[in-house]
Parts: sequence; C-alpha cells; structure tokens
Amino acid sequence: MLDININSKKYQDNKIIENLKLEIKNSEFISIIGPSGCGKTTLLNIISNTDTDYLGSISFDNKKIINSNIGVMFQDSRLIPWLTIFENIMLVSNTKDEEWIIQSLYEVGLENYMDSYAKELSGGMQRRAALVRAFINKPDILLLDEPFISLDYPTAQALRSDFVEFYKKFKPTVVFITHDLKEAVSLSQRIIFLDSKPMKIVLDYENKNDFSSNLENLEIEKIKEKILQKYPSILSGILS
Repeated sequence: MLDININSKKYQDNKIIENLKLEIKNSEFISIIGPSGCGKTTLLNIISNTDTDYLGSISFDNKKIINSNIGVMFQDSRLIPWLTIFENIMLVSNTKDEEWIIQSLYEVGLENYMDSYAKELSGGMQRRAALVRAFINKPDILLLDEPFISLDYPTAQALRSDFVEFYKKFKPTVVFITHDLKEAVSLSQRIIFLDSKPMKIVLDYENKNDFSSNLENLEIEKIKEKILQKYPSILSGILS
C-alpha cells in the first residue's frame, strides 16, 4: 500500500497542499487530473522523496518512502546528451546487467540505436528510451508526469502500448499525472480529480473497465463523455 498523508506543503506563505490523504493499493494504477498550478508535480516530487519540505508522511508497505524502489518518467526524455542510449540506461541500472538492458531496448524497438545519442533519435524514440530507463530497475512504484505529452497521436499511442506491456510484466504501483481525461480512462483503474488553493480531492472515480488490450476501444470516449456530462466542471476542479 502506498499511503500518502500530507498535512501541509507551503511555498513561502502559499498553501499548496493541506490535509491530503490518499491510499493506493499495490499494483494499482491511478491517474491524477487537476487544473494547472494545483500542485500535481509537487505531489510527485514529495512521493519520490525529492521534496522533503512538508509536514506529513509517505510510506509504502509500512516503510518510509525513501526505502522504496521508485521509477520516474517525465514530460521529456531527460537523456544525458553525451551518453549513448545504452549508456543512459546503464547509468541508472542497479544491477548493471547488460543483457537485461539490451533485451529491454529490443522490446521497444531500439535494438539498432543502442549506440546512438539522443540528438540522433526522434522525440518518440527518445521517450521509448526513457520508458526503458523508468522500468529498468523493476520499480515497486512508478511516477509519471505527463510522459506522452507533445507527441503526435500515433506515436503517443504506440508509446502507451509499450508502457502497458511493461506495466503488465512488472505490475508497479502507478501514479500518473495527465490533463487528458480520455488517456486516464484508457489506462487507469482510478482517476483522482483535484482542486487547488490548497490541493484537495474532489472526486475519486473508480474505472471498472480494462482497456489495456485495446487502447482504441470506442467505450473509452463514451466513458469520458459520461463523466463530463455528470461533472461538467470537473477538469477545473469543481464538482458540480
């Protein structure tokens, strides 16, 4: 269980998060949607233990989060430009298992680009390398900050499909930030809708459908529209 309990998070005198409690089951996939500036990335930084300036606690399986195996994938690839793709993955690998790195790159179609540099790859290929990097240590927790943003639709869908395959294989607990409700419906088991000033949960939506085998299922759009019909202002953080 990933247990998030944030009593207070401030920037100067501004309250960003206050009295936020969220429990996420092991291997559960949740999406987080909220208006810009509500603190979503701040929340990920707290969970990842890169931001410790808050009051509260984050634990995983009743242990402090600092002791957890966490993978992260960002809005851009964040590959180190002077290292090859293989070297980028090797740098973060705990085991330094070359065969496992090669196999992982092969699974996303990068077997012929292991000795290439980031500038020699397309944006989509760079994100696939970042995907391998996020999973290379078989994380217990995976944090995603809009990793499919700014890609054209076919490339983004292909990357989502690669992601789903890794998720099924390793079954991490996933916290996924997105602004795309359709994307959240297609991937996650729960969707947490947030408001800001300070951050609070306005709706914890259970998605009982599994679209992992078909991310183009027509039911995805229908579910999205049903949510918006029932809660027309939910994307702005207003439950109405």
